[in-house]
Amino acid sequence: MRIRGLCVTVLVGLCTACAHAGERVVLLPDPDTGEVGSAVVTGEDGSTVELTRAREGTTISTSGVPGAPAILGLEEIERLFGAALSALPLPVTTFTLYFELGGTELTPESLEALEEVAAELQRRPNPELTVIGHTDRTGDPDQNLALGLTRASAVRDLLLAAGAAPELVEVQSFGETDPLIPTGPGVAEPLNRRVEITIR
Repeated sequence: MRIRGLCVTVLVGLCTACAHAGERVVLLPDPDTGEVGSAVVTGEDGSTVELTRAREGTTISTSGVPGAPAILGLEEIERLFGAALSALPLPVTTFTLYFELGGTELTPESLEALEEVAAELQRRPNPELTVIGHTDRTGDPDQNLALGLTRASAVRDLLLAAGAAPELVEVQSFGETDPLIPTGPGVAEPLNRRVEITIR
């Protein structure tokens, strides 16, 4: 059996509960985007079955021939592939925290969002984090690069206090070079004063 696919999440497993024991191939939506790609399953005899819909699957007979495609229910997918699905890593999660003008003080909304970040850290065993500091375009570009790093380092300290392992936290600064809202020099844009946290 051969499987070709484009932008897909495919589950392949032994199907001992099927009428004709063999392998089962199921196409799932991407866990991050919800998009569904496609997969072509080629049997030992050269026959092919194309899977194009979410939860569409085929059973490969013991002689290596794919059966007609069919949509599987969520309960059946859980029964057949529950152990494999639970072993998959959690999807990447991102958070953005915003700062008051000119320093490292988080906005009140961002202080509240820290609870969500801490909860996400607790859900994951040994999460890896990337913390990137950004600034608006007020001030000197070199000072803004340093301020972005200071903001990212301050957030790193908060993450360490929430249980993140120091060796799994990477800190960077883009300063004013990667604005969320492009502006001219000297503009104090609140959405550009931020730290982006990526948790894997």
